[in-house]
Amino acid sequence: MRSPSDVIGMQPLCASDNEKWGARAMTTAEVDAMVEALTGAAQRAEQAGFDGVELHAAHGYLLAQFLSSDINHRTDGYGGSLANRQRPIVDIIHGIRQRCGSHFMIGVRLSPERFGMNLQEVVLLADLLMRDELIDFLDMSMWHVFKLPEDGEANGKTLLSHFTELDRKGVRLGVAGKLRTPAELQRAMDQGVDWVMLGRAAILHHDYPNRLHADKLFMPVDLPVSPAHLRTEGLGTSFIEYMKIWKGFVQDQEGTVDDELILNS
Repeated sequence: MRSPSDVIGMQPLCASDNEKWGARAMTTAEVDAMVEALTGAAQRAEQAGFDGVELHAAHGYLLAQFLSSDINHRTDGYGGSLANRQRPIVDIIHGIRQRCGSHFMIGVRLSPERFGMNLQEVVLLADLLMRDELIDFLDMSMWHVFKLPEDGEANGKTLLSHFTELDRKGVRLGVAGKLRTPAELQRAMDQGVDWVMLGRAAILHHDYPNRLHADKLFMPVDLPVSPAHLRTEGLGTSFIEYMKIWKGFVQDQEGTVDDELILNS
């Protein structure tokens, strides 16, 4: 539903009709075709030499639209109960397991809040994926790893603890969300996750892991940064322009002195 029609050349599709985004509901046949397309894509990835795939079911993208009871108002086998709304994700996983080798990794990315996500339902799905070892790794995008849930019934538990307390069996749990400094990375690891993921921090330093490995006292550059700094990290002009819409990330104007300091550091 979030794909602009003038870019994709057609009306965007969604789990259900969505007036805000001008999207139409997919037919049952189209949902079946989507499941087949994503399963086939994983099969081709394996044939091309990749070790695994990750299903993106977070941030309001298509699989997340099916998962959300706020967005998904379907009355077929892909709507209504949580079991039906999570069916595309589970069916794709089963399809990949049937068609790909036993060592081909499958991961899923989930976000527990925003875009119509219900925390308790996301916890139930995460529990299913890990308890039944349907996947090899779970990638939780938390927006902010150390925040309290927006759900008022969370009883003071951190958002992260809802997932670290689950029985993971052999599934690895990773998290992302405003992790920038080495101390923040260590704090997340200390709370029981298996690995951490870098978003903005990796944009600031494309070789962040190597820098931290070489220097335990490494500290990333402070925000906001200049466009010149981002260019040195490999960002193209279009990407830099996009990053300017992220509040507090890019300086309003390039300062000659600051740029020289960054370029020579």
